[in-house]
Amino acid sequence: MNDAEPMRTAPGRAMEIVSLEGVSSVAFVEAAFALYDAGTPFSITRKEIDLGAYPQLVVTRTIAVAADPGWGRFAHAPRTDDAPAQIVFTSGTEGAPKPIVLSHRNLADVVARLNEVMQVTDEIREYIGVPVTYSFGLGRARAVSAAGGAFFLPARFDPSEIRAMLEAGEINAVSAVPSLWRMVLAAPEAMGRAGEKVRWIEIGSQYMSGEEKAAMKRLFPNARIVQHYGLTEASRTAFLVVSEETGEALESVGRATGSAAVEIDPEGAIRIRGDHVATGILGADGRVAALAGADGWLTTKDRGEIGADGLLRYLGRLDDQINIAGIKLAAESLEAEINALVNLPGAFAVAAIPDALRGDGVLLALTEDLGERGELVEAAAGIALRARGLAQGGLVKVLHVPGLPVTDSGKVRRRALREMHIARLAEPGLAGAVGLGDAIEAGPDADLTEGERRVADAWRRVVGAADITPGLTFYDVGGDSLSSVQIGLVMEGAGFARAAVRATLEGRPVREVALLDGAGAGGEAGEAAPAELPRRTVESWSINAVRGLMVLSVLISHWGPGVFERVGLAAAADRWISMIYRMGTPGFSFVFGLGLGFFMLPGFARNRPSVARRLRAALALVLVGMALIAAAKLGGLAMRGGAIDGGDVARAFYSVLAYYALALTTAMLWLEGLSRVSRPVPVALLVAAAMWGLWEIAGPLMAGPHMNTLLEWPRMMFGGGGYTYFKVSTTAFLGLALGAWLSRREDVAGAQRLLIGGGGIALLFAVLAAMDIWGAGTFETRGAPVFSSFLGALLYAAFGTLMLGLFMALTRRWNRLGAIPRGIAQALIVTGGLALPIFAFHEVVIPTKDMLLLAGLPGLVALALPLGAFLLGIGYAWRRLFRMYFR
Repeated sequence: MNDAEPMRTAPGRAMEIVSLEGVSSVAFVEAAFALYDAGTPFSITRKEIDLGAYPQLVVTRTIAVAADPGWGRFAHAPRTDDAPAQIVFTSGTEGAPKPIVLSHRNLADVVARLNEVMQVTDEIREYIGVPVTYSFGLGRARAVSAAGGAFFLPARFDPSEIRAMLEAGEINAVSAVPSLWRMVLAAPEAMGRAGEKVRWIEIGSQYMSGEEKAAMKRLFPNARIVQHYGLTEASRTAFLVVSEETGEALESVGRATGSAAVEIDPEGAIRIRGDHVATGILGADGRVAALAGADGWLTTKDRGEIGADGLLRYLGRLDDQINIAGIKLAAESLEAEINALVNLPGAFAVAAIPDALRGDGVLLALTEDLGERGELVEAAAGIALRARGLAQGGLVKVLHVPGLPVTDSGKVRRRALREMHIARLAEPGLAGAVGLGDAIEAGPDADLTEGERRVADAWRRVVGAADITPGLTFYDVGGDSLSSVQIGLVMEGAGFARAAVRATLEGRPVREVALLDGAGAGGEAGEAAPAELPRRTVESWSINAVRGLMVLSVLISHWGPGVFERVGLAAAADRWISMIYRMGTPGFSFVFGLGLGFFMLPGFARNRPSVARRLRAALALVLVGMALIAAAKLGGLAMRGGAIDGGDVARAFYSVLAYYALALTTAMLWLEGLSRVSRPVPVALLVAAAMWGLWEIAGPLMAGPHMNTLLEWPRMMFGGGGYTYFKVSTTAFLGLALGAWLSRREDVAGAQRLLIGGGGIALLFAVLAAMDIWGAGTFETRGAPVFSSFLGALLYAAFGTLMLGLFMALTRRWNRLGAIPRGIAQALIVTGGLALPIFAFHEVVIPTKDMLLLAGLPGLVALALPLGAFLLGIGYAWRRLFRMYFR
């Protein structure tokens, strides 16, 4: 421990205290106990509490402690005098945290009553699962030490560690808050029979349902399980002995014991009395204002009731009460009812907001990482409210937040949510949170201006029927790289200003697009789009750039050998760019899956018709390409005078496009399955591994002689050819997993770093592993075994991941890029937008050339005609798309 100089001084009647660094460690507990014994009041230093902002406190010294998790055993005899022992701060749910003075008597009373209820002995060896820098954790350390026992402080709460320590006989008690116990209850098999060795458990004061408490009893059948109810200023007021109660009693928080007492006032507020109630609030003038009234009772802002059984039932905060036209709801109770339907604790919260018609409305705050599961929470909120007779449209407003604002003890700061909602209402052009049911009652475009409706109508022509609100982007409602080509053409044809088209492709919301088109409120046509690219644009453009890179590798792979052979460089090219030659098929399937995972999976449940429509459009393009290739091949065969059988027809329709025909046909099944699981990323990775395993099985089975019937096509597609469904789908699912992961990331800078770091390390590992297995020259020929191995699939997935991260780094610096790097990035982005037509139609060139040669045309002319037609068509589309994006 190190003593620092005093932080500040103040004149007058300020209280002198020691600041104890908030590090959950054995050294921290030792320091705290030493200060208790010396009668020196202290406060725990936390970054969110600036002790210098409280003139009534003078910090005489600061004690820094080491971070040393592990075992602690101390003799602790609590003092029972009324001298100040510790300064704690209120949670700050309403206003600035207030300094509360706890006396030695306050702390000693809690220890005595707690140990009596839990019936602990000096045999207790407790795993304290919460930091001892907070009231609950330090209270456990005091109680265990006062009983003569020992405690273990982990580096973090770890159910596996708890089980191992129980099985080794090292611990026999565990304490944790409900949110941590839910981790254990979610996988009871992980605890197994070890739970039978637990003798004592204390549960913190957050809400826990009766069913959850019953599950605790089943998992820990021999434990004396106690849950407490209390406040910062009146810790552990009531105790529920969970192990002794059943049924409805488990929904309560128990009864007061010893000197503590509780009652309910006429307003429904819980009132508390006893030696554990804090001395008071330390005012700015240094005086301590008593918390309890003249009658000795502390009136809380908690709402409750005491049943005939004498048990206290906590009904939520009075200041969190929602009064809807006379029907009163507790926000916390409503949350519990919603969570009972969806089981997503901590991912949403409820608060009261002003409603001119009803008095209060319901604000439903959803964390952004919920993704499409947010719809389930919204539906559950509707069910819970209807069960209470509240089914009015517009009653619930939905607010999407990066994370819920909470206090140190995990309580939701509902006032902060209300303020966020009100702030949104004050933003120009915003209508606050989205209303549940508003669109249904008033029509899907009720909140749109005339100009915004025009934009929404144009977008629906491409993505299909979709609910579009002013804050949504084209990509939010189902747009992707392929449909970006379509939307550009649609909007240009409808007479939209070029700036509006560009803003759509950049991922700007409806309101901005309408303003730029000049049809919104006060918008000026041709107005420049904001300089900073939105997160969604950075990600979608980067995916397009990787797609462009991969389709170029396909062109090099298919056309490069012929070009290099003509100039005498075939052998050199085969040696130096063999990796690029072989990247075409796995690389393109990787970005195919990447697009599915990023653009289509996140909103699949909501945009199923739109996704199906886009997949059908892509499939139609692929089928046209297949038909043209087959016509050229069969035409050439007929011109040679050969007989055409079923096998010839099958082989004419067999190419890499055949894989995409199957993949696009079955993609709805892929997305349907993955949208139904809560963790699609690991599931997609498992499917990728399974696909490779199926190919390893099917390959030898399908490797027989060629068949002269149409059955030759399925033989090649499911094991006998190079573009087999199972093999190519391996990299597609690897890409899908990455796309799904990226779609859930809000921190684009963090995602970029992980992609570059993870992709680079994985690529280096794959290269070194291949060289170790097959030799240093393994990459010098196209026929090297690494390219047809599972390691090769991982290599190309790692390369694609690295490239995605690098392109995100470039795109995030878009307005600071020089002309050359920006030009290269622009070219790849536009090429990626046209990747599917390039991929589909470039394969028509060589079969058509062969057919024209048989027709007697000179070789140069035979090549120039189909190649010229391909380049003209793609060049025209490329120029149009480039203008839409960047001019």
